[in-house]
Amino acid sequence: MLPRRFTSRWLWIGTLCVGLISASMGHVTAEESAMVSERERVASTITRPYKAEYELSRRGRSHGSAGRELSKTEKNGSPQWRYETFSRASLFILSDRRFNETYFRLHEGQVQPLSFEYERRGTGSNRHYSVIFDRENATLRPTNGDPVAAEWRDDLLDANAVLHQLQIDVALGKAETFEYHLIDDDGSLTTYEFAVDKRERIVVNNEQVETVRVSRVRDHDRRETYFWFAPEWNYTLVRMQQIEGGREAALISLKSLTFYD
Repeated sequence: MLPRRFTSRWLWIGTLCVGLISASMGHVTAEESAMVSERERVASTITRPYKAEYELSRRGRSHGSAGRELSKTEKNGSPQWRYETFSRASLFILSDRRFNETYFRLHEGQVQPLSFEYERRGTGSNRHYSVIFDRENATLRPTNGDPVAAEWRDDLLDANAVLHQLQIDVALGKAETFEYHLIDDDGSLTTYEFAVDKRERIVVNNEQVETVRVSRVRDHDRRETYFWFAPEWNYTLVRMQQIEGGREAALISLKSLTFYD
């Protein structure tokens, strides 16, 4: 069995007015502080070392495997996290292998990437991209000579780390929609939007599991992508499905999950 997410109104003038404003600002600060504390608590719980292995299939036929692993590390005395995801797919003579690696830290419950690497090999053009998030100088530095079209933002994610941030935010349960700015695997700036669809029970490895289904929001319906997160398993992603033209293009299903405490 697998293991188990001022306005203030001007009423008076002078001293009374100042007092009212100060009280209101203090109230907002307390609320914001409480929200940050809650986010930090949830992020700390969700950011837990684990390894997940998946089957990659298409319309009932297996075509490969996928995986993700989160591990804790340290650099210059500061704690960091390494988030690795990969997929290996084949169809007849076609093959596709993809690897993503992000090193990140947590700050007030938010994922802050420190570096991102993407590599794709197989049929067609191969691709490799690597970038450093230089937070001290607020700049992006490619490490393989490729240009960076994205501009710096303090909340900038990458195409890999965005899924861990989504996992945290779904577990937090404070919103139904999410928007993230990120650097894509070609160095360009893009925006991903997601929405919570529903809670539903699905079968994972012959076991009924309660999940939260999240969809990727796009401005067209040519492609649909759905994600299922399991609250009882630390909101781990247990299924992802992509539909194109009304037909299933890809499905990853959890086969094994191990937490390292």
